[in-house]
Amino acid sequence: MPTIIEERKTAPRLVISLSVAVLEGMAHYVEDTLNVSGTGLCLVPKTAFPVGAYLHLVFGRPPELPAVAAEGIVRWSEAGKGVGVEFISMSEDDHEALLRFMNPQSHRGQA
Repeated sequence: MPTIIEERKTAPRLVISLSVAVLEGMAHYVEDTLNVSGTGLCLVPKTAFPVGAYLHLVFGRPPELPAVAAEGIVRWSEAGKGVGVEFISMSEDDHEALLRFMNPQSHRGQA
């Protein structure tokens, strides 16, 4: 069952380049991130995505971060700067994996 991401506060961001498979409608793209947080990510796209566009995202960095799938909405888009995508739905397991990847020290010793 998907988890709805409802955190609206500025979340800590991990500056990292990850490849992201993006599905917008019937179109497929592979884009890179500028940064990622528990509530969204910033793409450095070759393709422009309009504000309000709904995207299906799959990203990861095995083995540290297995493939994470999320639904997102484009909240801002600025030529030359990037595209901000807010996660609106993601499984609880994927969200926990993303948070562990972002801050592995805070989850040490937990099984």
